Amino acid sequence: MNGTIKKLVAIPKKDALEISKAVVVAKSEEGKARDFYQDNAEKTSDIEMKKAFGFLAKEEIEHFNALTSVETALKENGKFAVVSDSALQHLERPAIYPEKGAKTDLSGDGELAALLWAMRAETKAKNFYLAQAEKTKIKEARAFWETLAEFEAEHFAYLDSLFSTWTDTQDFIMG
Repeated sequence: MNGTIKKLVAIPKKDALEISKAVVVAKSEEGKARDFYQDNAEKTSDIEMKKAFGFLAKEEIEHFNALTSVETALKENGKFAVVSDSALQHLERPAIYPEKGAKTDLSGDGELAALLWAMRAETKAKNFYLAQAEKTKIKEARAFWETLAEFEAEHFAYLDSLFSTWTDTQDFIMG
């Protein structure tokens, strides 16, 4: 067993098949998210946005790797791999200091549009993982999906805070 996996849990073949299908979808989406964040980190000239997107790309790589560990264990021996917490929670969020109200352009492929796309994608990923948690009767798999859902919710909150700061022009009474 590698350092990512705490233990292997025997599960019914039917459950292994269902989890395997979900893992394939999840890996595809995590890969797309990683590519999106890496591409936008390279494209932006804003140093704070570059740090934020770079951090998120690294987190998506961690999720992809954890999913790969689960997938490999299911394929090789039909067991569910319980991924160690440190495999998913060891990255430190960078300090970001966006300039308040600095960005207002939502047109085209700008940085704010990228943030909105990312927020939507993180919400969809969270909902997918929660749906997988609801489907399974395997407690270890449920915990894994719920943990991934929590990460996606944290990503959304992180992106939302950046979006809110960058677009805060204080011209709304509630803002």
